[in-house]
This record gives sequence, structure tokens and C-alpha cells, in this order.
Amino acid sequence: MPQEPTYPGLDDVLWADLHVHPDPAQVPLLAHYTSILTLERIAQTGQIWFSNPLYMNDVDELRYGMNLGMHAVRSHGGLREACPPAHYNALLDAFDALYAAFDSDSAFDVYVFSCSEHDDEIGDDGLLSMWRGYGGDGNGVAIVFDLSPLMTPDSPLLVRQVQYLSYEQSEAWMERKLQGFAEALQRAGGPVESMQAAAAALFDRIKLFALFTKHRGFHEEREWRLVYLREKDIKGVLTQQLHYAIGSRGIEPRLRFTTDVIGGPGHGPNLREMVRRIILGPVLATPLALRSVQRMLELFQPAWADRVARSSTPYRSQRMPAWPIT
Repeated sequence: MPQEPTYPGLDDVLWADLHVHPDPAQVPLLAHYTSILTLERIAQTGQIWFSNPLYMNDVDELRYGMNLGMHAVRSHGGLREACPPAHYNALLDAFDALYAAFDSDSAFDVYVFSCSEHDDEIGDDGLLSMWRGYGGDGNGVAIVFDLSPLMTPDSPLLVRQVQYLSYEQSEAWMERKLQGFAEALQRAGGPVESMQAAAAALFDRIKLFALFTKHRGFHEEREWRLVYLREKDIKGVLTQQLHYAIGSRGIEPRLRFTTDVIGGPGHGPNLREMVRRIILGPVLATPLALRSVQRMLELFQPAWADRVARSSTPYRSQRMPAWPIT
């Protein structure tokens, strides 16, 4: 999410490879693989809980990209050569201050809701890797959403596809981005005071790179993310929904999101219509479980009861040897 233009061509260099506002029509249906208890909670409360990426299973979710950016900015020779010493020092000081503020404060209120791209080819079977990793080892559900109604001009949520890169590819991306940024600064010149705005623009781009990039080993997940950044919620649309959860990992911050706050009371997207399909995992998918889930939904979200399907994927949650191995 870029700042106001700082120098001619600077925003083009930073954001040319990332659309600020993706076309809602280009966002596919997205499946959130989760437990049956989470489905019950969503049906009962109408809330979708976003997680803080610092608490996610993959330790590289946010920290790797931010740390990569910090080290690259501090050591990049092109930036040093592009600026007079006073400008270069001002740029680094401003960037360091932004990083310190994010690390100590702003990162606490970054929240992510992860989904997997869902299409007709996947259908009601879902993705095997997602059942294993996130869908209760086959005992969970996949909730298929149409999230395009959340993509309004004034929404504080970012909806984007994750890109999958190796560590080497991430380092190469950072090098190209910083070199282009350095060249744009050199062409534009400007007073020392302008370095603070330039650093803010660069920091924003690195932050979104960190939030929407994962290691290529996860490419089978086909992930899209909804991301909330409190500092971008200028109007405080979602600040009342900042909350917490207590679970197996202790207490952690959460965003308990209700869709109707987007667009104002009575005008926001309707979660009832956004849920297009509920797929029972391949272990859970018995006729009895199907009827039980439908009964649960009839109590809390009657419109969803007719949207339940079963995965037919052959599934073994634990492979056992056919004979003793000595």
C-alpha cells in the first residue's frame, strides 16, 4: 500500500510488480481449511478470527522478509553510492526507526487470514496437502468463501495472492528492488528532509513483500491472504474488533472480524452469502457426520446447511506397516 508519491518514478519502481487494489473479479473462490470446532464458532458468532503471523507455525511468515529487508538496506552499495552522505545517513536513520517501531509495536497488530485457491478442478475433494496440514488431518472442514465483497475502496483489509520463492530468489528480488530504488533516488535528488518519506515508502514495500511471500516449498498450498495492518486502518474501522484468544500456545492477540463492519452498518458484506461451500474432510466425511453438520448449521446458519459436501479423497491419516519390521 504505497505512500503519496515521493519522487517522480519512485512509486513505479517500488510497486510495479504488485497491484495496490487487485480487481475483485479476479479473486477466485478461496477455501479455509480448519477444524470442525472452528466451523461451529464461525456459524455461531459470525466471526472470522485472524491470527498474528508472529504466532503462526512457519517462523518465516513475517520475520524472514523483514529481516532480509533490513540487512539488505543497511548493506546495499547502490544506495550508498546514489545519495550524498547526509542523505544516505538520513535514509538509514529513518528506515531503522520505522523497523524499530514495527518490531516493538506495529507488528503486534498485524493479522492474517489464510485461504487456498479453490477451483472446479479441485472441487469437493479439496487439496490433500491442505487436509493434512490444516484440516484436522482429514477430520476438519474446508470453508469455501467468495471474499471479493470485502474488496471495497475504503476497506482496511488487503486481499492478495502469496508468491512462492526460494531464499535465493527472495534475495535476488530484494537486490533488484533496492537497485531500482537507488537509481530513482539518484535521478530525483531532493533535500535531506525528503529521505524520511522515501524510507517510509521503501519500508511499506518490504513489509508487503514479507507478508505475501513464502518459501517455495509451500507452493502446493496455493495461498491467498487477507491482511489487516492497524496503522493502515486510518478510520479505525476494525479497531473495536481487536481481541485475544487463549489456546494451547497460551494467550495471543487476535482480530475477531465480522464482515458487516465493512461499508457501515446495514451496508457491509453478508457472511451468509460469502460462504459458498462447506466440505467435510475425507476422514470426517461419513453420512452420519454430514447429517450432524447440517443439523448444527440449521441451528446457527440455516442457509449453509444445503451447501455441505463430502470429500471423496482416499485418505490415510497414519500409515502402518503391513507386517512387523525387525
